Amino acid sequence: MVVTRPVTAADYARLVEWVPDAAALYLFAGPSLVWPPTVGQFEELAKRPGLSAWMAADDEHQAAWGHFDLTMQGRAARLGRVIIDPRYRGQGLGQALTRAVIEKARGLGISEVRLAVVTDNEPAVKAYRRAGFKEILDPERPHFTAMAYPISDRP
Repeated sequence: MVVTRPVTAADYARLVEWVPDAAALYLFAGPSLVWPPTVGQFEELAKRPGLSAWMAADDEHQAAWGHFDLTMQGRAARLGRVIIDPRYRGQGLGQALTRAVIEKARGLGISEVRLAVVTDNEPAVKAYRRAGFKEILDPERPHFTAMAYPISDRP
């Protein structure tokens, strides 16, 4: 079972290590971080109004293996900066992390989760589609695929 917990200062140093190059950083954070990422950049992001950052872990792995953040926008939230520790990629944890995001959003009383993923990041776009996210129009960000997931009262 996946559990989530708020990010700590020590987690930021780990996140920096999960991003190997500028291209990977752009897929992870879009234009919100610049290469090379630093703990300070993550700390500045954490100060944004409405933003909450989360780490994901489970019983099968010793350390937290995933990260995401949610920025509240009324009763909706924007999902951002989703990443899995490179040591654990390819194990189906992307689906587990997406389910954890939806459960966290439900627990926070959010009615819809929105995201914008770099359109060239086809694996992420496909993963969000499989999880039930639907594409929506966002004319302000043409290089991103905007998607939304309505949160219901059902699990």
